[in-house]
Amino acid sequence: MWIIVSKDKLIESLSPLQDVVEKRMVNPNLSNILMEAKGKELIMKATNLQIGMITSTEADIKEEGTLGINGKKLYEIVKSFSSEEVTIKTLTPTHCEVSDGKSPFKILYSSPEGFPDFPEPRFEIEGFPTNVMREFIRKTFFSINVKDSRFVINGVLFKIEENKSIMVSTDGHRLSYTETEFETSHKKEFLILKTVLQKLQRAEEDTISIGEDERNIFFKFDGKIMNVSKVEGRFPNYQVVFPDEVNYEIIVNKTALLESIKRASIIIDERVSGISFEVSEGKITIKSLNPDLGEFKEDLEADYKGEKFELIFNPKYLIEFLSVVDSDLVKFYMKEIGKAVVFEPLNEEIKHLYVVMPISKP
Repeated sequence: MWIIVSKDKLIESLSPLQDVVEKRMVNPNLSNILMEAKGKELIMKATNLQIGMITSTEADIKEEGTLGINGKKLYEIVKSFSSEEVTIKTLTPTHCEVSDGKSPFKILYSSPEGFPDFPEPRFEIEGFPTNVMREFIRKTFFSINVKDSRFVINGVLFKIEENKSIMVSTDGHRLSYTETEFETSHKKEFLILKTVLQKLQRAEEDTISIGEDERNIFFKFDGKIMNVSKVEGRFPNYQVVFPDEVNYEIIVNKTALLESIKRASIIIDERVSGISFEVSEGKITIKSLNPDLGEFKEDLEADYKGEKFELIFNPKYLIEFLSVVDSDLVKFYMKEIGKAVVFEPLNEEIKHLYVVMPISKP
């Protein structure tokens, strides 16, 4: 191999691969980036066996070839150069030179044999809006499970069905549901892990392409192709948490509610207690109590007509939800007091439902 490539373009292509290459030297092939120089393009691949990624950039290919080189060290070397171009050239069957014309490095490389195979990507869903994907993630990410051993809910369910797209997350105590229109003839369902969502959230191009084979989910965005091993198991049946009828409905200003909850949560120990919503006609009284510190009480105007009732919530669950709400008004409703409560921002482009279980009274 013998190539000359722009330093900036090489860094741009190497950067996303740093999240994929194995940092430990347990398996050298997983610590390497496989570089293939062909035609006018330098193609780079990295995998940790769960996630694989392919990037590419234009290059002046003097001599075609393929080699594996430590991904982390190559990235650090290229970033250290002061010149605008980088040359990579094999010197011997075991070593290559990486240089900017001033500061050459003689680096050990490996042959492509032994490097894991990459599956052939397939994309059934083309042109999914990146801004929608980012909003879906923003409105569901906070309620992804991080502690439960049920691995399938350490991510989200992403569905394409009946000309709409859906993303759902749950940790067993609360659930976030998002939905918007998306025209397609395909019907697909994917479980996407938290680490993958973080990469998709950084996508910059207008659209993302998605597909699958028997073992992998494929994503294409920002000139990159990413394959992710499928998660075994099924996502919990989220539809059963929504009430089949509504007997209580309250509308309140989002900002006023969020700020009041924040104030109420200051004096409590949320590990052992919650904050109280005392709902009566025309208002919500937010209350909190800590025998060792004192108490808090504040009235908020609300659109509600009906009998008086009280709910107790974990304030963290409500603060995280309200912090991603863009609407001025929030509606919450339920079928029975003490059962699942559904919060819904009003007049947002993307439908967003948030289901949380109130805390039982001591």
